[in-house]
Amino acid sequence: MLHAVTLTYLRHEEDIARHLDAHKQWLIRGFKEERIIFAGPLSNGSGGYILFHSDNSDSVHHFLKDDPFVEHNVVSVSLVSIEPALCSKDFPEKWSGESKAI
Repeated sequence: MLHAVTLTYLRHEEDIARHLDAHKQWLIRGFKEERIIFAGPLSNGSGGYILFHSDNSDSVHHFLKDDPFVEHNVVSVSLVSIEPALCSKDFPEKWSGESKAI
């Protein structure tokens, strides 16, 4: 199952910058634990986006609690989950679940 997380900044840039390095270390942990597929800032500068792979959204919510941005109320979190039905033939099978490759 894939989980799309949008982080929306709630604070001024100075507050965000204060926790940015710790947030990046948290992201690195997520990549090493194979929870996160990709992550990056939104093009409009309003926050960030993270794509998770996990069996359920509860584990994603639990992991998000450790994000310094979340811990310090720098962001709000929106999570949407999907069980892929179709995917590109180039999308890695380990993340595509039971979806049909096109």
